[in-house]
Amino acid sequence: MTGTVKDDTGATLLSLTAGGLYFGGSGVGVPLPSTIPDQGASFTKITSCNSTAGTFSLVATTTADVTGKPGVPAGHENRFCTSAGVVNPEYPTPGPSGAITGCLFGAPLPIPNANSPATSTCVVNRVTTSASGSGTCSTGTSSINIPLASDIYLTGPTDGLIPCPRCAGTPTTCQAGPNAGQPCTPGNSASLGAAFPTSHDCPPAATANIGALPIPFNLSTGSQSKTSQDLSAQPFVFCGFCGQQFAPTFQGPPAIPCTADAQCTNPTFPKCRQRNPGAFGQGPARTITEGGSPAGVCIADQAPHSSTLVSVFCIPPSFNTTVDPAADLPGPGAVALPGQAQLIP
Repeated sequence: MTGTVKDDTGATLLSLTAGGLYFGGSGVGVPLPSTIPDQGASFTKITSCNSTAGTFSLVATTTADVTGKPGVPAGHENRFCTSAGVVNPEYPTPGPSGAITGCLFGAPLPIPNANSPATSTCVVNRVTTSASGSGTCSTGTSSINIPLASDIYLTGPTDGLIPCPRCAGTPTTCQAGPNAGQPCTPGNSASLGAAFPTSHDCPPAATANIGALPIPFNLSTGSQSKTSQDLSAQPFVFCGFCGQQFAPTFQGPPAIPCTADAQCTNPTFPKCRQRNPGAFGQGPARTITEGGSPAGVCIADQAPHSSTLVSVFCIPPSFNTTVDPAADLPGPGAVALPGQAQLIP
């Protein structure tokens, strides 16, 4: 367990597990959590170091920065850097939101929906604002701001509970999608479930792309939390967006975030609200908390050390009439990423 959802009394409504992605309000129709692909790696670089305080600053890496680094295959540097604007050869066709650029963040993320297989989606995450952050050498604490775009592929009833093309078989080949039958290298473990392993060698069909959600990913080895508000149209609002009072219809795109009705100036969308109140299937949710863990030792030894990065964030509506009801968007999101921190020369 890395976190909790609690009510007004402080009672725990839901325990949050590491390696799981949580999203939506009380009306979410997707079984939670969705499993986050393992074996991903992203590189940032140190630009300044305060030797007295033992602190350092982090900035994004380009494809040139990660070339030749351990575990980075030649020709696939875009899967490990942390800059915006990088062209991804795996996704050459622009989606509804424009060109699919920015270093990729992890392997394709399948979100199967056993309750409604036709609403299963494949998500490809990419960097939209170059990463920045800071850390402490002696303890391995870190904070990394890395805003993402989550490209949503509504693969629908054809692929059902395996929404991203798998990279499987002997030898491994793409099992579906535009690269079906072509050789591939798995990007994660088959043990994660039937929808795995996935790989950027096996992209989903470009025609299934319904657009991108902006995700304000701000990862930290510390603790992050959100507290809900009781607003005029709805109680237990973690992530308000301007919408209608009696219908889950929101202004946009783009969506208009808010914390009060006064910020919603369009008379058609006068209320600050989520799609449904609460968080992750829990209606009377008052707080969401995720607890990260730093390496706890000096990372200057250049050895890998276990740590967990967490983020609690808001997800806007996708404005897709299939995805938003199933995922109960807009609403909150939370994630804990267990892994290893390592200083590489």
